[in-house]
Amino acid sequence: MRMTKATAAAALGVMLVATLSGCTIKVSSLQPNTHFAYPSGNVAPLGQVSAETSRTRVFSAATVDQEMMDEVITKALKEKGGDLLINAKISTSVTMYPLIVLPISIFTTTLRVDATAAKQTVGKQELK
Repeated sequence: MRMTKATAAAALGVMLVATLSGCTIKVSSLQPNTHFAYPSGNVAPLGQVSAETSRTRVFSAATVDQEMMDEVITKALKEKGGDLLINAKISTSVTMYPLIVLPISIFTTTLRVDATAAKQTVGKQELK
């Protein structure tokens, strides 16, 4: 039985779609603040910020380490020039891209933070 051009093109298309499609898992958590807020300090919100960073690896997903966490928090703080993030939503997503032709998979781990940047002044607290 001989394969026609249409059958070969269809088979190639199916392999291409299977290779380019991925599966994503997402986990989020809420964090009240990213740095220590001094009890006698004044915290003034500056506005909403968001940032993300990604790592791509072959065979296994990259773990979210302190370096990755510091990188995304620093990016977010630079947007408004804040000292800390308050009411932060930290999301991690892992996407797997299976390679049909080779018996390996490519994993992309993305860490995202959405929060309110704030400026903190330490000293005498202003009471209202």
